[in-house]
Amino acid sequence: MITAFVLTSMVILLTPGPTNTVLAASGAAFGLSRARLLPLAEAAGYALAISFFVSFAAMVKDLWWALPALKIVAACWLAYSAVRLWTTSPDMVGAARGSAFARVFLTTLVNPKAMIVGTMMIPQSSPDEMASRIAIFIALSSLAGLGWVALGAALPGGVRRHSYKGAAFVLGGFSLYALTSALA
Repeated sequence: MITAFVLTSMVILLTPGPTNTVLAASGAAFGLSRARLLPLAEAAGYALAISFFVSFAAMVKDLWWALPALKIVAACWLAYSAVRLWTTSPDMVGAARGSAFARVFLTTLVNPKAMIVGTMMIPQSSPDEMASRIAIFIALSSLAGLGWVALGAALPGGVRRHSYKGAAFVLGGFSLYALTSALA
């Protein structure tokens, strides 16, 4: 059963999404050596968000509006992030490095992947089993996150210069998707 959890987790973590987009854009903007710690922000965000969703799922299972409301919050954050990335000048990317850690952390907090893992992939069982699955996911997220940073850093220079604009476009799409899925 743990093998299935690990494989499913890897598929989720390697699938492009909001956090992976921000990690790749940061890798492109700052390079691997200056962005290499950003997967720690992802891991911290997943640790907090998944732990929340594991507890939250049990508490709100009878409230039809709870998960759609969280999707709307996520859509708003993604839209805000998209606007911030779009308006960041390529000349200001170096100055934005300090905010990249916070952006990765907050994007991961509202990432729908955390909701999926916390509400569907981690069964309501013993606290030890839930904690070990959360720990496994966090460790895997750090490895996958470093891969996304490296991917962004490996992009050609001409593409890297526009990475934030590209990331803004992708995050805007994820925001629209989260909003329409919440309203459906």
